[in-house]
Amino acid sequence: MIKSKNPKDYYSEKIKTESEIVKVVNKLKKDSKKIGLCVGGYDLLHPGHMKHFSSAKSFCDVLIVAITTDEFNSKRKGTGRPIYEEWLRAYSVSQLESVDFVFLSYYPSAVDIIKTIKPHYYIKGPDYVKKQTLGIISEREAIAAIGGEMRYTFDEKLSTSEIIEYIKREIR
Repeated sequence: MIKSKNPKDYYSEKIKTESEIVKVVNKLKKDSKKIGLCVGGYDLLHPGHMKHFSSAKSFCDVLIVAITTDEFNSKRKGTGRPIYEEWLRAYSVSQLESVDFVFLSYYPSAVDIIKTIKPHYYIKGPDYVKKQTLGIISEREAIAAIGGEMRYTFDEKLSTSEIIEYIKREIR
């Protein structure tokens, strides 16, 4: 995994702790702002991620992105992942105009994040529309249980895993 020698060099006002995010969300809701939430590893930030966030932002006033920590990202994606440590991934996402806040998620699933943040919208990409895995079903149930809505972006899907495979195969 690629790590920063100086994490303080990758500081952004947009990166918050979970407790700070909860306070921000509560204040924004009092101001009648619609909150959107995206959750993922966002390793090797690419145009597909950027387009997804831009589309996600169109659903809400404030877009919050939860970055899956190294531990859970590695368990989900396997050996050699993530490529960038969590702090560098959070910083990269925080630099996007469409993203308002970023925080590191220390939960094993998005269900706990949804229950903690209580966004109006939980936003996933087009590949999740018809997906029926236990994970996505429980995420749909969690957002419904807090009175929120599941929303989907419909942009072209680009995959970090496919980019990595392309590099392995084509770049010598």
